[in-house]
Amino acid sequence: MKHVKYYKQLFTPEEYKYIKEKCYDNDVKLNMPELSFTYRNNNYIYIYIYIMYKIDVIIQARMGSTRLPGKIMMKLEDKYVIDHVIERVSKSKNVRHVIICTSIKSTDDVIYNHCIKHNIKCFRGSEQNVLNRYYETAKYFGSEYIVRLTSDCPLIDHVYVDKMINKYFDLKLSYVGPKYYGNHKFPDGFNCEVFSFKCLEEAEKYSDITEHEHVTTYIIKKYSTYQYDYELTKTYENINLSQLHLSLDTPNDYIFLKDIFKNVYKKNKNFTLENILDYLN
Repeated sequence: MKHVKYYKQLFTPEEYKYIKEKCYDNDVKLNMPELSFTYRNNNYIYIYIYIMYKIDVIIQARMGSTRLPGKIMMKLEDKYVIDHVIERVSKSKNVRHVIICTSIKSTDDVIYNHCIKHNIKCFRGSEQNVLNRYYETAKYFGSEYIVRLTSDCPLIDHVYVDKMINKYFDLKLSYVGPKYYGNHKFPDGFNCEVFSFKCLEEAEKYSDITEHEHVTTYIIKKYSTYQYDYELTKTYENINLSQLHLSLDTPNDYIFLKDIFKNVYKKNKNFTLENILDYLN
């Protein structure tokens, strides 16, 4: 599902002929994907113009983890952790850009240099004021809606990212995040949040200093009215979902994730959340 805004524009036959010659080949869209379809009305031609919302994934990334420094540049099979996150969420059908949001601290130069080398969109900002860093990133890239992820979630499933985006628009929400199970959001390691740039801009303007370290604290307090419930297709009797930890925070997490990638990723590089749970069950 593509989330779009649209309007119709009236053209004369001469104007339409020019547009078609420049942008179309036998009505197949080439250079202007926002031009969708046409119909004639007497001597005029209506063109419905669809414009996709600018939905961008912004992934916060840093090297300075207390429990596992440099974790996002650790290898899982053939890729770094951060590259798995980027590759997997890039499969989303709703997303325009995937952007790395890191700090100007010198230790994070390795992240920036990696992004530049591999043509990955990247923005650098404040180390401590992560809210401002997100705001400046979204402002720079012209994001209308933001999907917030962290770079220590290499198992993220784009299917559930798309489902959450769809729910966000279906219910006309200002913010959506996952439902809580036990003491943390399930599945831990699949967390994402969706919110508008307007909400982010408001948080940047009106939040207090205690709300700057975590991007969505202000937004959640004011706009969280619905929690997305991950709808699994079956039950997993041997897994305690409220205690399942699938993000990378500690050396033990790294060992656990290496096992998953060895046994799941090597068989199917497009593995899903259900594939992981089947293996762990």
